[in-house]
Amino acid sequence: MRYLIIGASAAGLAAAETLRQWDPRGAVTLISDEPHPPYSRPLLTYLLSGEVSLEKIWLKGADYFREWGFEALLGERVVQVAPGDREVRLRSGRVRPYDRLLIASGARPRLPGIPGEDLDGVFTLRTLADWRRLESGLNGVREVVVVGAGAVGLKTADALAQRGFAVTLLARGEQPLSRVLDPTAAAMLMDAVTALGIGLRCRSWPVALDGAGGKVDRLTLNNGRDLPAQAVIFSVGVTANVEFLEGTGLGEPGGILVDRHLRTRVPEIFAAGDCIQPHHLLTGEQWPYHIWPAAVDQGKVAGANLAGVGRSYPGLLPQNSLSLRGFKVIFGGLGPHDTGDCESVAVMDRSRGHYRRLAYRQGRLVGLTLVGAVADAGIYFQLMSQRLPAPEPVTPGRLWG
Repeated sequence: MRYLIIGASAAGLAAAETLRQWDPRGAVTLISDEPHPPYSRPLLTYLLSGEVSLEKIWLKGADYFREWGFEALLGERVVQVAPGDREVRLRSGRVRPYDRLLIASGARPRLPGIPGEDLDGVFTLRTLADWRRLESGLNGVREVVVVGAGAVGLKTADALAQRGFAVTLLARGEQPLSRVLDPTAAAMLMDAVTALGIGLRCRSWPVALDGAGGKVDRLTLNNGRDLPAQAVIFSVGVTANVEFLEGTGLGEPGGILVDRHLRTRVPEIFAAGDCIQPHHLLTGEQWPYHIWPAAVDQGKVAGANLAGVGRSYPGLLPQNSLSLRGFKVIFGGLGPHDTGDCESVAVMDRSRGHYRRLAYRQGRLVGLTLVGAVADAGIYFQLMSQRLPAPEPVTPGRLWG
């Protein structure tokens, strides 16, 4: 059996290793458009801050592919999948046939489509190449603007502030993480961001970038004012890498649609990771989510199913954590905008800077926010992921001893 996996990051690696356990003799080939061994994308902001060294981000050793019996085509970009011919075509001109295919091609940063995006000094941070380009572009920079106050934007802003840059963070909404944090948790986050020396501007976004000599030196904001910057980093979301699926009917704008076995509309083609629209564990709706541990879990299911095992993916439970030096927040399940019909319990311990919000629907926990005291997060996520009946909603007096 010839197995082909497009992508050698979280989902692709988990799939390949799981597949090898079920089929020790199958021919497994991984294709990656990056020329180096796999690495941890979540560590890129820590690499930017200097908290970890380059040597610490590698996921696998130099002999990984040989030891597992995988063929690795690194630095190769897929330009077309031809399901009728059961082959994948590469930019280099090579053609690789397959019996079963996994698409784990991930996603790439999205830009807002405004004038000046092509100026020098404009960056994203998604790949190791992005980090290297950003590092080389920071020489002589004083003022940096990070556009987008999601988790990656917040971590990027903090990393640069730790290095002494004057950092401004732009949030399009009234608060950072507006889809997942209620106003109380968001206010605590905003206070922490300000305390870190980051200038936070809400309801602000750029409408144009400008500069002299082809290099950015300012942004024009939606309120008409200019903001000086010698470097601009966009963190405004990602787009699934599915352009090579044109004409196949598989590549939806938001990512590949899959069934509960992570199979596409073509029976011998599966998909996993940031390029798909998985089912939400609690609602059943399909939507693109970009969460590293979820990509790993999907890869394990897809890898087993490539070998014909027939596993089901129960669905993705959104969850994320954010640590900005001493400030910690964990959130997951349904966000505050999706729990209007739920019973919610929220309590603040101002003396310790702790906040907890739990949302219940029909006796089951469906939403969680923890600020400060996050040690119990695993227990709550287990309750949600297994859809277990939760204990009676906890009263404020019993949340902390």
